[in-house]
Amino acid sequence: MKRRDILKSAGCTLFLPALESFGQERWAPAEADVKRLFCVSMGYGFFTDALPQTDGADYAFSDHMEPLKKHRDHFTLYSKMKFGGNHVHDHKCFVGNTTTNPNSLDQIVADHIGHFTRVRNVATFISHAHHHIVASWRNRLPVMPIQSTRVLFETLFAKTDKKTQERLLAHKKSVLDSSLEDAKSLMARVSGRDRKRLEEYFAALRESEQELNKSIEWLSKPNQDVEFPIAPSFDNGFLSTDVDKKRFLANPRQIQRGIAFDMIYKAFKFDVTRVVNFYMVGLDNDHHITTHNVPKSEDARKSLTKYDSSFFSLLAKFYDRLASTKVASGGTLMDETVTVATGNNSVSQKRGPHNGSEIPVFVAGGGFTNHGGHVIRNGKTTCDIYLSILQKFGIKRERFGDSQNIIEL
Repeated sequence: MKRRDILKSAGCTLFLPALESFGQERWAPAEADVKRLFCVSMGYGFFTDALPQTDGADYAFSDHMEPLKKHRDHFTLYSKMKFGGNHVHDHKCFVGNTTTNPNSLDQIVADHIGHFTRVRNVATFISHAHHHIVASWRNRLPVMPIQSTRVLFETLFAKTDKKTQERLLAHKKSVLDSSLEDAKSLMARVSGRDRKRLEEYFAALRESEQELNKSIEWLSKPNQDVEFPIAPSFDNGFLSTDVDKKRFLANPRQIQRGIAFDMIYKAFKFDVTRVVNFYMVGLDNDHHITTHNVPKSEDARKSLTKYDSSFFSLLAKFYDRLASTKVASGGTLMDETVTVATGNNSVSQKRGPHNGSEIPVFVAGGGFTNHGGHVIRNGKTTCDIYLSILQKFGIKRERFGDSQNIIEL
C-alpha cells in the first residue's frame, strides 16, 4: 500500500467515533434505585389561586385536589416558581432553554437508561388542535410526539410480522453502512471546519447504529400480550354532580387521556419503556377561553378548578396503579418511578393566563424522603427540581437550563 493511501486511511480512523460494529461495546451505566421517569404537562397551566397557600408537612389540601388526598405521602408539591410564562415557552418546560440546554429532561434520562428497554422513550400529545405540540427536545430539535392512542398502543405493544421486521431492519442497516462509507470517503478530502461537521455526523450515525442494533436484539424477544385499554372511570368527590361528571370526567378527551395513562402504566409495568413525556392542552374548546376570563369572572375561576381537578383524577388513578404494583426489589412501581407533573405556565386572577411567575410542580414516587409536604419556592426556577431529579438517576450534571442549586427531594 502506498504511503499516501495509509495516511488517508489513518485520517478516517482518527476521526471516526468508536462504533459497535467495529467491536466497541456500549458503555452501560449502573442502574440507580430510580428506574423510570414520567413527565406530564398541561399547556394552559394550573389555576394557582386555588392551590394550597400554606407550606410544610401539614399543609391544607385544596378541595379540588381531593382525588390526590389518599396519595399525600407519595408526592411533594413545589409551588410559586418561575418559568417562561407565555405561549412561546409553555411547551419547553422540560428543556429549560434550548440555547444552553439541547436536550429535555426525558431525553437526558433516555440517553442514560433507554437501552434497557425495547422502546427507548415515548413522547405523546393528546388534545384539540394547537400549534404548540412539542414538549420533548433532542439536540435542540423538537421530537414529534405520538398524537393518537391507537398509534401509541401500536408503538408499545403491537405484535408485528417478524420476517417483515427483519427485512426492514436489514434495509436500514444497509443504508446506514452506506452512509458510513460515504462519510469516511469524504473525511480525507475536506477542510478542517467540514471535518468537524463530519465528526458530528459520525456521532449521529453511531447513535443510529446503537438504536438499530438494539432493535435487532429486541426482535428475538416476545412482546407482552396487552389488550387495548377500556374507557376508564374516575372517582372524584369534588366533581360530584351529574353535570360535572359528564363534562369533566366522561368528556371524550378525558377518556382518551385516561386510556393513554393506562398504556403508560402498563408500559412501565412490563418494562417496555422507562421514559415517557406526555403533553396535553385543553380538555375542551372552552378550556383556553376560560383561562383568559379568570381575571374578570368568578364563574371562570370556579370552572378552572374543575378543569384542574379532572387532571388530578388522572394523576390519582395513575398513582393508584403504581403504588399497588409490586416489583422484584420488594417495593412498588411507585418507588422506582418518578412522576413529574407541571403546568408549563400558570393562571391567576392577578397575573392572568400564561404567566410564568407561580409555576407548581408535583413530584411523585422515587422513594424521595420529603414526600407529603408542600414547598413554596418563591421566584426560584423549576429547573432546580429537574437537575435534582437527574442526580437521582445517577446522572451527574452541574446545570440544567437556568438551574442554580440541587435541592433535597
